[in-house]
Order: sequence, then structure tokens, then C-alpha cells
Amino acid sequence: MTVAFGGKDSGPVAAPAPGTVDSATQPASPSPSGMPSSKEPELEPPAPPDEAPPASASASASPEADLTAPDGYAKALSTMWGLAPVPCTQHEQQLIDLDDGTSRTEDENNGAVQEPGGAELLYWPDTCTGLGDYQLRALPNTRVGLLRVDAPKSFDSCRAAAGTGFGALALSERNDREDRGFVEGAALCSVTDKGTVAMAVIEHISGDAVDDVSVSGPLHVWAATP
Repeated sequence: MTVAFGGKDSGPVAAPAPGTVDSATQPASPSPSGMPSSKEPELEPPAPPDEAPPASASASASPEADLTAPDGYAKALSTMWGLAPVPCTQHEQQLIDLDDGTSRTEDENNGAVQEPGGAELLYWPDTCTGLGDYQLRALPNTRVGLLRVDAPKSFDSCRAAAGTGFGALALSERNDREDRGFVEGAALCSVTDKGTVAMAVIEHISGDAVDDVSVSGPLHVWAATP
């Protein structure tokens, strides 16, 4: 401690000890690497991300399939079905048997069928203009109808829909498809020549007015028991 003498001084005055400056008025020293001092308030955690957008109306409106088999029918079997057009210059049309989802081709003849062979659906090129022009229809003397996307996917509703009929539909015309209800989540239903109730779910649709449309999805079939 240093003591000063002289004149009328009231007495020795102690010099401040090093490091005793009021911490409230002392500016904070930066931490290494430019990081803020530990005395600074912590940042608030980031806000949680926005919730995922709701599913599309057609998907959310489509109920899960109820595959319960009623008396007189075997447990539902599930496989796949699909429409796969070839270039119309190959002059082929596709026939689909909804008993098991199998398809075959034969020579195209303006929508006329030479050998139905138990098939329920026909997919054929209408005009072969170079644009998407394939048409889909139920074959004559078959029971096929469209089960709409918001209808219950069950044996009873499918058998009832099979009696409503399914006329020719240009699948390349999106507006026509939507007006008719041929959209993802809907189904084509049939009571086949074997007495099977078949529900062909429309799960994927691809193609447009230029490219011929392909369709695929699960096929659920309830076979009649003897």
C-alpha cells in the first residue's frame, strides 16, 4: 500500500487493488475464437417445423379395403392387375380377366373382340392418330362397374357396383376420367363368369393426352365356394 503525506490531507488513501473494479460496469471480454461470453443469455430453441401438409382429397377419402368374406365365398385372394398399352402401330388390344388379373393381347379390330376367353375388360387403340387414344370398356355380357373413391371397399359394395355397367372411357382425357370417377383410390368391380366377385383397385395412373395411359393396382377376388 502506498501512503501520501502533505499539507492538509486527511490521511493516507489506499489505492484500489487490481481486479476490484465493479463487475457490473466492466465490459465482458470476448471468449476465445470470437464466441460470446458465457454470461450472455442462451438463445431460444428453434421453433418446431410446420406440420406436414394434409394428404390429397382423393387419398384421404378412400377407405381401406374390408376383405371380409361372406358365407358362400372363400377368403379373399389378393394379386395385381394393370393396363399396359403398346404403340397403336402394333395393332394390339389388351384383354383383362378379373378372376385372376391376367391379361393377353390379340390383333386390334376397332374394338371388336375375337376371343373373349372369360375376360371382363378391353383396352384398345381407337383411332391410332399418334396421340394417346386408348379406350377402356367392359366386354359385352359381363357385369362390371365403377366403385367410387369415397365408397366402402368391401364385398357388398363391390358386388352392388358391378351391376352399374362400364361404358367406353378415353383414359387419356383427364377431365373425362375425373368426371366418371376413374381416379386413384377408386376401383373397377365385377361379378365374373365364374361367379367371383373381383375388386380391381386403381392405385396408380400414369400418362396423359400424348402418352397412352397405364394403370395398375391390387386386385382382390372372392371366389364362390361350391
